Amino acid sequence: MKSIVLCSVLAVARIQAATFLIEAEQFSAPGGWQVDTQFIESVGSPYLIAHGLGKPVADANTMVQVPEDGDYRIWVRTIDWSARLKRPGGAGRFSISVNGEKLGDELGTGKAEWNWSLAGTRTLKKGGTSIALNDLTGFDGRADTVLFSSDKDFTPPEKTGFQDRLKWNIPGVSSEIETTKSYDLVVVGGGYGGLGAAISAARMGAKVALIQDREVLGGNGSSEVRVWAMGNMPPSEYLLADIIKEIQDNAKTSPAPAAEFVDDKKEKVVRAEDNITLYLGNRAYGLAMDGGKIAAINVLEVKTGKLRKIPGTLFADCTGHGFIGQWAGADLTMNLDAVRMGMSNMWSWESTGKPTTFPEKDWMLKFGENDFPYPRKGLAEWFWESGFKSHPIAELETTRDYNFLANFSAWNAMKNHAVFAARDPKGHSDAALNWMAYIGGTRETQQLLGEVILQGEEIVKGKEFNDALVLTTWTIDLHVPEAKYVNALPEHPFISKAIHRAAVDKKVGYPIPYRCFYSRNIPNLFMAGRNISVNRDALGTIRVMKTIGMMGVAVGRAAALCVAENCLPKDVYHEHLDAAKNLWRQPGDKRFNSPDELREFIKKSPGGK
Repeated sequence: MKSIVLCSVLAVARIQAATFLIEAEQFSAPGGWQVDTQFIESVGSPYLIAHGLGKPVADANTMVQVPEDGDYRIWVRTIDWSARLKRPGGAGRFSISVNGEKLGDELGTGKAEWNWSLAGTRTLKKGGTSIALNDLTGFDGRADTVLFSSDKDFTPPEKTGFQDRLKWNIPGVSSEIETTKSYDLVVVGGGYGGLGAAISAARMGAKVALIQDREVLGGNGSSEVRVWAMGNMPPSEYLLADIIKEIQDNAKTSPAPAAEFVDDKKEKVVRAEDNITLYLGNRAYGLAMDGGKIAAINVLEVKTGKLRKIPGTLFADCTGHGFIGQWAGADLTMNLDAVRMGMSNMWSWESTGKPTTFPEKDWMLKFGENDFPYPRKGLAEWFWESGFKSHPIAELETTRDYNFLANFSAWNAMKNHAVFAARDPKGHSDAALNWMAYIGGTRETQQLLGEVILQGEEIVKGKEFNDALVLTTWTIDLHVPEAKYVNALPEHPFISKAIHRAAVDKKVGYPIPYRCFYSRNIPNLFMAGRNISVNRDALGTIRVMKTIGMMGVAVGRAAALCVAENCLPKDVYHEHLDAAKNLWRQPGDKRFNSPDELREFIKKSPGGK
């Protein structure tokens, strides 16, 4: 019987087998390659990406244990991303080395979809073997999995989705799932909504798990994406803004230097809470149901391959995409019939004071001076956005790659052609790219439906709800392609404009009802973020980060009340609304040591029972 061994970075199983593989994101020394976790739903796995802004990045290295002597064929699962965009191929070429010797064939060129590319053959001895990924271009080559086989009849698995991988029955790495302790509230997503929910629930005495697939917190408001936190926090009887003021960035522009997004401050605030267990670098990939309720979240620890099941009583979908609700069978809606708001990958450049170069490649678009807006002050801002007619989940990686194509092509026009020379005293001769987001900032995916689906017209007309609490102050702001730049890439516009209408009073705000923050058919599911229960017009105003953060605080306190009163999210509205309002009125530093202590406070409060 043939067997396959998956080699772990932490503990490599030494068993006899003719075939073994390692996930690239588990390389012990990734060098200049970055871990990309955004596209598991379409790619099947996290992967390494060589995001070098046109300069080859340092090699990624690791050791594997070869189970027996033999002549091994070596495959790498990869893609030619520029060919997928119907541009000349090979933008992200790279090679693989084994024991310091490069295999013959270059990778990342050829097939326009993810595939097992045969890198070559090497005679290997049993024992430790070093492998390295060698970036050749600096333009986002990517490697998912490296597979070795001395079995002449072996072919790589055809089905490579994440759930398919779990069925490969591969020994040697965590096919077993570790079950953690159970939590009162499991929050999935470490953006502003997830942070607000986790911190507020913990301070109210609930035991919280906070799951974030990146190594930093903040989501779109982190140093990885660099969207400054917008939305006002005007005076309100509900003190939901206090906690958000503790974690908000101090960015002066968007994008801005990484330090201004205070990733470290966000993590410090979270780690100061004894009631929060933080699972950084853990990607949710599924869940378990029990009696129509969510029972546990299944997560992958990205850099080790370890699988965990995290049980809980209550759950909060703060993913933005609505994945937890989707997997649980929550009622939801997705706008697939019209233009949607897209995803941005912002970028920036600076003058270095010395001559610099940038490689011009045949896959880049030949832009003229009217094909894109000149990046003022060295900043390519939010409106570098695409994906208006692409599927917001299945085609999200392609959307990101179109952003790369547009961004690099624009910089090539500025750097290597005279179209924008007059904008810079030195004709950009000493200018260099200093940053480009490879993690995209997405605006619109799907909405999980609650007992109230807030309509844009209700915001415009100021409809009152008895459970209204989170103040939204942004305009109804929906993005569409900017017409004057569409001809530069007609099939995939990459510059947007914002259609602002029905301005919300920034000094007063419009209060979003609590019933938008929990699922109408999954009894123990909350949501906080752009995936809450609103229609598309209302999404245009509620989707900014400080507003989302306050949603999280409202949800976290409601969850703590559920724990104290042994009730469900909908019961907060139908049976405990006065008590909830009193909790929402408490300052951000108000603390309870346990659900019992909170219960006693509730009993003595207006509306307490």
